[in-house]
Amino acid sequence: MVQELLARYEVVILGALGLIASGALLCSLLLCFKLSSLNRRYQILARLARNPQAVANLEKTLAGLERLQLRVDALSGEQERLGLLLRRCTRTPALKRFNAFDDVGSDLSFSLALLDGEGNGVILTSLYGRQESRTYAKKVEGGKAQTRLSAEEEEILNTVRSRI
Repeated sequence: MVQELLARYEVVILGALGLIASGALLCSLLLCFKLSSLNRRYQILARLARNPQAVANLEKTLAGLERLQLRVDALSGEQERLGLLLRRCTRTPALKRFNAFDDVGSDLSFSLALLDGEGNGVILTSLYGRQESRTYAKKVEGGKAQTRLSAEEEEILNTVRSRI
């Protein structure tokens, strides 16, 4: 019975064994190439190890790289800290001069918007008149004013928001 099965499936069994053998041959060739590459690298390192000056140079270079890595890490932390600090600094000033009253010549009134990178800050408005001058400060949070704005103040706030 076993011989009948072998005779019947002899071609299939031989084909499967051939595929397994081909796969094993391919794997062994790949491993030979990898071993050859590793052997070349080992030979280079062995030559360097016999030269005391080369070893000293490598140790010096490695120590320098470690020091550089420490400095890069420190600078990365400092850069991150400065980025957070800069985000909260006033960085988008904008000024609009205008004539607030018909009886006053020239553009002596102004609105000044000072916002940080998060859209927080203040709008300062000075209205110049012949008899008196008035100055207003209006708080801005997240790019939105906390109080009602004049047309000039709205215009300057929109200008600043477009720069953030």
